Order: sequence, then structure tokens, then C-alpha cells
Amino acid sequence: MCIHNRLLSLIYRIIFLFVCGIGLYLNSGIPNGELAPYMLIFYTIQSNALCFIFFSILIIKNILDLKNKGIKGSTVFFTHFKGAVTMSIAVTFIIYHFILAPYFLSAGSNYNLFNWQNVLVHYFVPIATIFDWIIFDKKSNFRWFDPILWLTVPITYFIFILVRARIGGVIGIVKSPYPYFFIDVDVLGWVNVLKNASIILIGFLFLGYIIYIIDKISFERINVNFKPSIFNSVIKTQNSIYHI
Repeated sequence: MCIHNRLLSLIYRIIFLFVCGIGLYLNSGIPNGELAPYMLIFYTIQSNALCFIFFSILIIKNILDLKNKGIKGSTVFFTHFKGAVTMSIAVTFIIYHFILAPYFLSAGSNYNLFNWQNVLVHYFVPIATIFDWIIFDKKSNFRWFDPILWLTVPITYFIFILVRARIGGVIGIVKSPYPYFFIDVDVLGWVNVLKNASIILIGFLFLGYIIYIIDKISFERINVNFKPSIFNSVIKTQNSIYHI
């Protein structure tokens, strides 16, 4: 499934980049009068920044393709890496919606879960990224081992968190060296943290293979192979009737 229109994809991606930029801006601390570089520690901001950078480059290529190749067609850029970006940002939505939000709600926190700065980075950007891949990217590009390679993103982030916690100290906003409670070694201990990390990693892999399976589904191929076979059967039946 792919819409072969470079102008439409360009408009979509420009709007996406603009809204993604607003989400990053709202979480930068600047609207409150003070830059908050510690926000870059959080997976949410890193994954959104990854999308912002990737789509910035994709838009440039989209413009060049539109100019050189015309409106009809699709624009792709590092197809296999696009899968990693899609998987990574999808996890941002999943963890926030199904783990963090319920945790804060059950804890009776006053933290505003659904203000604009949260909605844009946890909902809009993940969902819009997934739709961009579904609507504008050609399918059947991913290899069976790509979801395994994509795990380098969460593994790299996990290593970064562990190292930063030892050399960077406490993050004021969460009052812990760790940005997320489920990887807080000081509170949970190494065994529980590694167990949580393993479960999350399996979740990443599972999601990666869902993306891989969807990528392998070709509705066009099903239509091409299915309809002619039906028509051939009908034609053969009609011919048999006429011969009788």
C-alpha cells in the first residue's frame, strides 16, 4: 500500500516536521524562560529528535525527487533505517500510554499527562511517523534480520542511561540518576533492572517483526494474482458451456 504522489508526501512531511519541532520546543524549557538540556536524557526526546533529523533529510530528498522525477512516485531515504526510526518512536507511544501514564495516575501525581507538550511528543509524532511509513513508503523492503539490527537503538540508549547515571548524577525533574523508574538500579537492583530491560527489548523485537510482517503484505500483489485467476476460471467455465 503506497500513495505514489511526491507532492502530497512532501506536504505531509513538512507539516509533520513543523509539529514535531513544536513538540521539541515545548519540552526544551525555553517556553518557561530557561533551557533544560537534561530533557535530552529522556528516550522520548531522543526519539523525537531522531524523527526530526530523519524527516528533515527526507524532506530535502523529497524536494529533489519532486523537481527531478516529477509528482508521480515515492521518495525513500535509507529504507532500512526508516524501519528503525518507526519502531523506536512507536515504542515512545506504547511505553508512555501503557506504562508511564497508568503509573502516574495510580500514584496520584499532579503531573499533567495530556498537555500539549506531552501529546505532541508521545502521541502525534509516533502516530504520524507510522502513518508516513504506511501511506508513502513502498513495501517489501525489509529483510528478515532487520528487526534484530534495529535493537541497536534501545540497547545503545540503555547503555547511555547506565553510563550517564554514574557520571551525570541526579536528574532534578525525577530526583533520580535514572530517567525512568523501571530502570532505576539504585531502587530496583541490577537483577530487576536487567529483567525489565530484557522484557522491553523483547517488546522492541516483537514490534519490529510486526512492522516487518506488515511490510511484507502486498495488497497490490494479492489483487494482481487473485483477480486474474478468478477471471480465468470464469472464462474457462464459459468456454466449457459454449463447447457443450
